[in-house]
Amino acid sequence: MMIFRANPTAIRPPLRAIAPAIFMVAIGIGSGHGLRNYYLHIDTGSSLTWTQCLPCSTCFPQSAPMFDPQLSPTYRVVGCDDPSCKPPHYKCVNNRCEYHIEYYDASIDGVLSRETFTFQDAHSSHSVDVQSLVFGCTHSSRMNYHGNPAGIFGMSQNPTSTVKQLAALTHGLFSYCLFPLSATRASFLRFGHDIKPPRGGFRSTKILEYNDREGFYYLDVEDLSVNGRRMHFARRTFARRSDGTGGFIVDSGTAVTQLTAHALDRVEHVMKDYFRLRLNLLPVNDSSLRLRLCYKMVQGIQHQLPTMTLHFRNGANYDLRRSALFMNYAEKRTFCLAMMPSERISILRAKQ
Repeated sequence: MMIFRANPTAIRPPLRAIAPAIFMVAIGIGSGHGLRNYYLHIDTGSSLTWTQCLPCSTCFPQSAPMFDPQLSPTYRVVGCDDPSCKPPHYKCVNNRCEYHIEYYDASIDGVLSRETFTFQDAHSSHSVDVQSLVFGCTHSSRMNYHGNPAGIFGMSQNPTSTVKQLAALTHGLFSYCLFPLSATRASFLRFGHDIKPPRGGFRSTKILEYNDREGFYYLDVEDLSVNGRRMHFARRTFARRSDGTGGFIVDSGTAVTQLTAHALDRVEHVMKDYFRLRLNLLPVNDSSLRLRLCYKMVQGIQHQLPTMTLHFRNGANYDLRRSALFMNYAEKRTFCLAMMPSERISILRAKQ
């Protein structure tokens, strides 16, 4: 991997929101006549950065031209002897490294490749070129992005994620601040010494590291509070188990926070009591809504919604904003708790 034209710690590509839970980073892929600029969905739960490539048998429509490997002189297919071509994510087929990746409700197939990536620098007037980054050239995609983004920007702790490949240049550090759709300020993905700590007093908590194949970012969550009331969950509720299941991760690519079924049942029970006793509201049943706990809108409800706090083992607390804890369905005049049950793991979604 080689870098040109700028201090690597000054990499600062812009971020853009196109939906309440989809945040994209602007990058360039390829060189020469093959260079294309894309917005990719930032995903701390994904091990691979990928975009759709020609020829593409089953692909979603995208606004930017699809990447054509034949037009870029720096494009290379990853061979079977490349250190990146390791199971279970990748496999050798006809002397090239291929992948099949499944997501919550979609999947992709393609060829592991290497290419030059172009990032905007901290001053927005120059660019940073990084050669020979591993990425995925996807030739079959069952996704539903419909225009933008043009793929995923993988940010997990897996060695093939882009942030891990940049670690030697950025000291393994990155940060992002996700602004709402209505924000007028620009937001950026920052790396290395370009990261600015928050102003004023704040508490931090460690990311737990496990040698798991997904490279998730685990949080040491001890308990939850609803409207200031501690739930007193057992320690094992959010702990990662020896078989690799369980735990509590942060995932910028997940649209809705997920709790294990037992934990979500208890949270919903407390929420129902709050809405019934404080606001005289009862849940509504609407099979067209994906979420489980929903209520009809009433005037001024946004200022009376309950709060939720994550309590970490080191004493730090994280207050979830009401606007992110609940989702509004304006056309139905309904709002819902933005949480779903999970069989295996608890997930803190983007923008909470």
